[in-house]
Amino acid sequence: MQLSKLIFPAALIIFNHVIFTNCGLFGGSDLYSFFSGDKLYFFRSIKYNFFYVDLAGVSLDTDTVIDKSKWIDLTEVKPQPDTLAGEPLLDKANENLIFLDYADGGVDAYTFHITLNIWETKPFKVKNKVSIGIGVWVSDEKTGISYLFNEIYTDVTIFDSINLTLTKSVSTAKNLFVEGFLMDNFVQVLLNGQILFIGGGSGSIKYSMNNILMYDTLTDTWQMMNATGETPEGRLGHTAVSTSDGRVIVFGGISNSLPASPQLSILDTSKTPYEWSTPTVENPFGSFTFSGHIAVMVKDYMIIAFGINTTETIPSLIDNKNIYKLDTRDPLKYKWSFLSGFDDKSDFSNSSLNIYKPTNSTPIQASVDSAFRLGTPKQYRSKIKENKNTNQRNISSSENISINDELKA
Repeated sequence: MQLSKLIFPAALIIFNHVIFTNCGLFGGSDLYSFFSGDKLYFFRSIKYNFFYVDLAGVSLDTDTVIDKSKWIDLTEVKPQPDTLAGEPLLDKANENLIFLDYADGGVDAYTFHITLNIWETKPFKVKNKVSIGIGVWVSDEKTGISYLFNEIYTDVTIFDSINLTLTKSVSTAKNLFVEGFLMDNFVQVLLNGQILFIGGGSGSIKYSMNNILMYDTLTDTWQMMNATGETPEGRLGHTAVSTSDGRVIVFGGISNSLPASPQLSILDTSKTPYEWSTPTVENPFGSFTFSGHIAVMVKDYMIIAFGINTTETIPSLIDNKNIYKLDTRDPLKYKWSFLSGFDDKSDFSNSSLNIYKPTNSTPIQASVDSAFRLGTPKQYRSKIKENKNTNQRNISSSENISINDELKA
């Protein structure tokens, strides 16, 4: 059965969904974010962390701060499946969230209608049983197809949200690397049918940002792309989003257990070779460095949320409980501003957060730990605390490893 043929109650309100390139899931640990219509969603599991921030009537072009009463909880929407966790996918119509449940004997697809806030509790069977690795999906909203890349030695898993089918790519990236090379902790971003894999590393090894692995979804081929310019430091715990004019915005991350430099870098993919630059940034918050956060593109703004505020004095690291926006309209100058969350120290230190049910105004309490530690990967927290007595950056010349050093001759 095609997902587009699902029948929902007559109360369905039809409106024009706004679809943005790469408005899907980026960064964080096991917390995912996506934007649809006028709602900014966050998800970890349907039982504990599933809510949206209501952006209706809000112009991001202004300095409007969204009140926390606009954080709408969805965990109490009933009926609902028994349990679901992991990464949701948006369908092509941008109307349903799809959750793949790897049940014995096959894969089931559960759906959540994001206009009506209702679950389709009876799962649909996904066709073509294939093995699915561990990784993060990247979705093409134009085609309704999502891609899961696990490692360079395996094929890409491909999910068609329209026909509910799972298939595998024919090609792999293994011929571009020497045997035994491990690619991990990277971020991915989709541009015009091409998926770029940026940064990452393993342990103390960070990949050079001059070498960017690219998968062409249209031709099922792999290529190593070179980049020049003001190359940023290799990093873990960062995010990447893309703009409509071909810029990739990389933000945050750590290197050698301290904030990677610079925190904000721009990759211009309209040039050959690609070109890195460090933009001018207007920032009213002073030092502004994060890792393990999540990022999503909403119109001309990059929205970041949660994660670790790595500017805090080690080891007194604290979780970021706020949502910020970055104005990307001027490619030469970027501007940060506060969007929602805890805007003062007394509020920030509260032990709970008010989130409201979508059906009424009765507040429920969600613990700060459950609501915000989601975007804080434990491996990044432990890496930062390893050097809690270090005040200087001691980056060896061998820390950033060029992927070209690992390519086959």
